[in-house]
Amino acid sequence: MLLGITLSALGNGLVLPFAFVYLHSIRGFSTQMAGVIFSYTAIVSLVVAPLLGSLIDKWGPKPVLMVTLIISGLGYAALSQIRSVRDAFLILTICAVGQSGMWPSQGALNTELTPVHLRERIYGSQFALLNLGLGLGGMVSSLIVSLDNPQSFERLYIGDGISYFIYLGVVVTLREVGHRTKEERVTRAELEGGWIDVIRDKTFVKVWFVALFGIFLSYSQLEMGFTSFATSVGQVQPSRLAWAYAVNTSVIALFQLWIIKRLERLPRRKGLAIATLLWALSWGILSIAGISTGFAVPAIILCQFVFALGEMVWSPVVPAIVNQLAPEHLRGRYNAASTNTWQIGMIMGPATAGLLLGSGHWKIWISTLILGLILVSIFASRLKLPERERNVIKD
Repeated sequence: MLLGITLSALGNGLVLPFAFVYLHSIRGFSTQMAGVIFSYTAIVSLVVAPLLGSLIDKWGPKPVLMVTLIISGLGYAALSQIRSVRDAFLILTICAVGQSGMWPSQGALNTELTPVHLRERIYGSQFALLNLGLGLGGMVSSLIVSLDNPQSFERLYIGDGISYFIYLGVVVTLREVGHRTKEERVTRAELEGGWIDVIRDKTFVKVWFVALFGIFLSYSQLEMGFTSFATSVGQVQPSRLAWAYAVNTSVIALFQLWIIKRLERLPRRKGLAIATLLWALSWGILSIAGISTGFAVPAIILCQFVFALGEMVWSPVVPAIVNQLAPEHLRGRYNAASTNTWQIGMIMGPATAGLLLGSGHWKIWISTLILGLILVSIFASRLKLPERERNVIKD
C-alpha cells in the first residue's frame, strides 16, 4: 500500500503546483471561473461520497479502491484535453467521483492492515511517502513545464493519469485483505446502524467540524489561493512555485516519522491545536509577499516550510481519531464522512479565494485565514477525545 501511494503521488506531484496556472494561463479561464471549477469538483464529491462509504462497508475497501483508481486514471489523463469550460466540468466530474472513493477506501484498507496502537504511525508513514512522491513529481514538472508550450502541461496530466494505473497494479497484488465474503456481507447487513449512527456520535461531529474549518482555512487554499496570491500579488514565476512545494514535501518526507514519535506522548486535541496555529503562522509569513514583491520568493518558501510543520502534526492525528471512534462495521461511512470535510472545504476554499483575490482584496483573504485558524485552534484544544489504545511499541 505504501509503495502504491508513493508511486501515485509522483504523478500527482507533476500537476499539483500548476492546476490554477493550467486553467488560467493556458486555457484562458478567469480567476473567478477557476475558483468555481475547483469548488464544483468538491460538490460532486460531496454528493457521491456517502454512497461510496456505504459500498466500502458492504463490499470492502479493496474493490472500491480498484474501481475508483481506474476512474481517477482516466479522468486525470483526460484533463490534458480540456479546451472549454464545458470540457472542464465534464472531465472534472469524472475525477471527483474517482477521488471520492479512493481516499476513504484507502484509509479503511490501511486500517485493516494495521494494529490499533500503530495506526498513527501508518498514517504518518503514508503521509511522509505521499509527500516524497509529490515533491519528486513537482521537481520533475518544474523542469518540463513552460507557459509558452501548452503541450508541456498536457504531458503532465497524462503522466498523472498513468500513475493511478501503476497504483492499481500494486493494489491488485494485495491478498486476503480488504474484501468481504458473501457470509460477511450478510452478517454486516444484519448489524444495526448506518449513517444515522455516524451523525449521532457527538464526539465525531465535533471532530468533524474542527477538521472542516481547519481544512477550509489551510489545505483548500493551497491549489487556488496560495498559487493565485503568489503569482498575481507576489509576482512569482510559476516555476518557482514547484520549489516552494518541494520544500514543503521534502520537510514532511524527512521529519514526519520523527514527529510521530513526539505525538505519541501528546494529547491529540493539543496536536490539532498546534497544527492549526502553525498554519496561521504560515499565512502570516505569506503576507510578506503581498507587502514586498522583492521578498516574495523567500516568503512563499518559508510559508510552505511552516505549513509543512502543521501538516506533520495534523495528518496522523485526524485519521487515528476517526478510526478509533468508528465501529468496524461503519468504518467506511466514518472515513467517507471524514473525507467529506475535505470536499466541503474544497467547495468553500477556492470559491472564497477566487472571489477575494480576483477582486483585489488579498488583505481580507489572508486576515480571514489567520484569525479563523486561531479560533479553530482554541476550539480544538477543548475537545474531549477518547484515550489512545496503548500497546508496547518497540522503536
